[in-house]
Amino acid sequence: MTPPPLYLLHPGVVHFPIALLSAGWVAGVLGRRRETAAQAASWLLWAGTVSAWATLGLGLVAAKTAPHVPSAWETLNLHQTLGWWTVGLFTALSLWRWRLGRKAEVYFLAAWLVACGVLLATGYQGGELVFTHGMGVATE
Repeated sequence: MTPPPLYLLHPGVVHFPIALLSAGWVAGVLGRRRETAAQAASWLLWAGTVSAWATLGLGLVAAKTAPHVPSAWETLNLHQTLGWWTVGLFTALSLWRWRLGRKAEVYFLAAWLVACGVLLATGYQGGELVFTHGMGVATE
């Protein structure tokens, strides 16, 4: 039995940063009133950021190894650019939380919400690659 192609790992992990970082924002909003929720938000942010980096790494592997569809190249480039922005924003937020704690919490949560928007745009473009262009989908 041959192992599955490496590009199949990317779609298997993309849901972790989406779930962790979205749930973390909700915990952050709740954390304005409860310290345990604020602590959960920090941990969800950090775990989500690590998973976003893993997802980006596997996505870069997928971009090199998945069967390419010429009509998808523009979408692939946008998806990759948004992926870099996503990890950059969440890395910055993770450093902010680590270094400054809960200072400027309202601004922090607003920035987190913007980063979640970029995360969702990244996921949307990934869906376009698969469901519109059929990238990485077997044709047999």
